[in-house]
Amino acid sequence: MSETPDTGGGEPRETTQPSEDELRAYLEQLRPLPAEQVLAEVFSTVLTAAQAKLGRHDARLLIDTAGLAFEHTRAHLGDEAADQFEQVLNQLRMAQVQAERQTGGEGEENDLPSAPAAPQTSQPTAAQPQQPEQPATSKLWLPGS
Repeated sequence: MSETPDTGGGEPRETTQPSEDELRAYLEQLRPLPAEQVLAEVFSTVLTAAQAKLGRHDARLLIDTAGLAFEHTRAHLGDEAADQFEQVLNQLRMAQVQAERQTGGEGEENDLPSAPAAPQTSQPTAAQPQQPEQPATSKLWLPGS
């Protein structure tokens, strides 16, 4: 068993690790899924976490990580999925800049000690962030939506 932080401010709660049979069943479900679907779920998770952490140093790290992964995988995503992901990514980039201005760039408890350096890419970036069409608090793109 492992402990996970309790988000309610109390004691950490115990969680049980999946059994070997449960892991096998999960892997059997995962294996036939198209890579695009797996990537969509990963991107959705990372960007949802970044949205929850807007204004923090670790939000910038999550956004940059998703951006690098997107650059690497864009050619393997369908046009619609790639466009949706790029739009959300750009919205989060703009929202992060605005949130950093509001917080003065100061870190919070359990945040990275400093803002991460800008990622070094070997390819030119796909697009510069544009003004979001919707507020950053809008629903994030989810797989299959």
